[in-house]
Amino acid sequence: MPQARSRSRPSKSMLGLDAVLAATMALVDELGCEAVSLRRVAQALETGPASLYVYVRDRQELMALVLDHAVADVVVPDEGAGDWRTRLELLVGRIVAALAGHNDIASVGLRDALPGPHGLRLTEETARLLRAGGLDDDACSWAIDLLGQYIYSTALEHAGDPQPRRAPTQPSSNADSTGPETFTTRLDATFRALPAERYPTLRALAPRLTGGDPNARAAWKLRVIIDGLLAQPPRRPTAHQDDTAAPTPT
Repeated sequence: MPQARSRSRPSKSMLGLDAVLAATMALVDELGCEAVSLRRVAQALETGPASLYVYVRDRQELMALVLDHAVADVVVPDEGAGDWRTRLELLVGRIVAALAGHNDIASVGLRDALPGPHGLRLTEETARLLRAGGLDDDACSWAIDLLGQYIYSTALEHAGDPQPRRAPTQPSSNADSTGPETFTTRLDATFRALPAERYPTLRALAPRLTGGDPNARAAWKLRVIIDGLLAQPPRRPTAHQDDTAAPTPT
């Protein structure tokens, strides 16, 4: 897992890993992940990029740590919240909400980001709940991967506008208009503009393809995933997985 490194004293007494993570998260919230660089983080902290190498190896490690930091406050539902499925749905929803609250930080999870202590805590609880639901170890392991993809993609879908959150100004002709809300509007317009004679089904579905309650849409997707997992029969172990398997006759 990503670990903070400490090779020497930082150049500023106030500088520390918490400050580095906070500055990086603020940049993610304001500008989005692609705009974050070690140089920009250092500028926000009024120090030099070399000072950051006391705490992180490179940008990839920094972003993995920030991703983990984004879910630090997610509370695991206790037994009073309901059965295993209810708690799993609550947990997944809380993780999605935590990530969606920080712009496109979830995109880091779709890449090769090693899990940190907070992410591991939540993954452990996810695995425990899946086992409580009766999934065998293979299905449980693969479900963690599947749910992770759902969590990150849904968080990105629900993320706020990635444009700088400053006082309103006159729109720039060069402004990037690909934020999640604007993209949905453009996608809706694309579907509605399709010629009905060539795309009759898409035209008929156009109001529903991008409309409706996004929370209801996400809840439906999660129900389908869990229902599909529960519908799978237990996987029989292969001979190399089961030491008690009878030898093949010769």
